[in-house]
Amino acid sequence: MNYSVQSFVGNSGFIKEIRKIILSVCQNTASVLITGEAGTGKQLFARVVHIEGKKNPSDFLELNCKLFYTQGEKILNSITKFVKDDNNREKTVYVSNVEKLNLNQQDKLCLLLKEDAVKQSKTRFIFSSSENLEELMEAQRFSKDLYFQISNVFVNMIPLRQHKEDIPEIADYYYKYYNKIYGKEFLGFSENAKNYMMNYFWGGNVAELRNAIERCFIVGHSEYIRINDMALGEGESIKDSVDDVLETSFADKTLKTALDTFKREYLIKILEENNWNQTKTAKVLGIQRTYVIRLINELQIRK
Repeated sequence: MNYSVQSFVGNSGFIKEIRKIILSVCQNTASVLITGEAGTGKQLFARVVHIEGKKNPSDFLELNCKLFYTQGEKILNSITKFVKDDNNREKTVYVSNVEKLNLNQQDKLCLLLKEDAVKQSKTRFIFSSSENLEELMEAQRFSKDLYFQISNVFVNMIPLRQHKEDIPEIADYYYKYYNKIYGKEFLGFSENAKNYMMNYFWGGNVAELRNAIERCFIVGHSEYIRINDMALGEGESIKDSVDDVLETSFADKTLKTALDTFKREYLIKILEENNWNQTKTAKVLGIQRTYVIRLINELQIRK
């Protein structure tokens, strides 16, 4: 994927403001704190800032404290090593779910950032959280010192349901993107699908919309992308729709397709619950890790 300010698709006031902030932030090394629900584009923001700053893609370090919350020291060591290695290079460290570090680790991170500031290195630090850090500070679960250290620039990524006017353009962007990958030609979205996307809650935000559209290219068989292909839930209301029944009249109803669709959705659900750790997923499913890998390949599952 090519990362640029145009990666934030849409023309709402929110999207335009995000692009402005990125073009401003990429010109300096001020620390950035991004908040917002999962799937709103926090990681994308960090990567775009790095690339728009004309930096080498290999000089970007991403660490997820949620995945390694029991290994906070490992995260701190990784940051230290990355920063000290060839200190003249312009780098970006992106730390997501920073609130998962314990208070002791937060204090060490704060000290590391202060030391780096004194050395005037060319490293930019970007942090993100899906939780309310102000509330965590009041509950004494997040360091106030660290909060002010990491939030030179504060960015709040609002949920997709608060800028729904961007949905058609975002959907079209991923429609074209997955069309190139899968080479499957649709005639576009059905009118029911368009209306449904505009009225759907999108609890998983842009990430959920992207996954729903990719699913259509994997399981869709009609001329147009339909609601059922997106598997967005609220099944009873969809079943009761006469127009949707007409849309699905030519759907592939073979047992193999139904089983493969179920296996894919269920496997994705368990993978997500285990942060895409294949070993843990295999244990939950009661199968071998090698079989999990085989299913991922066979069902064309992508994170």
